[in-house]
Amino acid sequence: MKVKIKLKQAMKEKGITQMQLSEIANVRQAAISELCRNARTEINLDMLSRIAEALEIKDISQLLEFEE
Repeated sequence: MKVKIKLKQAMKEKGITQMQLSEIANVRQAAISELCRNARTEINLDMLSRIAEALEIKDISQLLEFEE
């Protein structure tokens, strides 16, 4: 089973760019780009929390899903 990050979709729904999210969430733009492409093998929970807060996401399933 694999965890899929749905950050690109969440950003599109909120109308926010990677650079804007980077500034609001205090996360490197390169890290956000990697998350959008599902290119990261590890995810820092603090970083994920800051991104969710910046995007006003209350339900983590809006950002994460399991793939088989």
